Amino acid sequence: MENLETVIYISWEESERGWGCRPDGCSLHLSEKDYKTYLKEYWAGMPDQVPDEYSRPAGKAVEVQVAKNLYQKIQGSENGIRLWNREEDELAKKGELKYGSERSGWVSR
Repeated sequence: MENLETVIYISWEESERGWGCRPDGCSLHLSEKDYKTYLKEYWAGMPDQVPDEYSRPAGKAVEVQVAKNLYQKIQGSENGIRLWNREEDELAKKGELKYGSERSGWVSR
């Protein structure tokens, strides 16, 4: 795939009381500043008490390459987009999301 753009990738995990953690997709951002704003807004929308089930970032921000159409979708968002496991896997299989040599979070894909 040609015309790839660099963006910030964050792996997410779901935490469920009594069950543990499991992969929960990723979020993509134009910059680390966008990611930090996205994360701040995400936590601001959470209840005061920890819910039985919720998602959280897993690992650190790393760079990935995305196809132009996905990059434009990220550009059109407020501070980034969220992809669930299936979406992330499909985009990676199609070559529209290419992981770099540095990975963080759930890296079993």
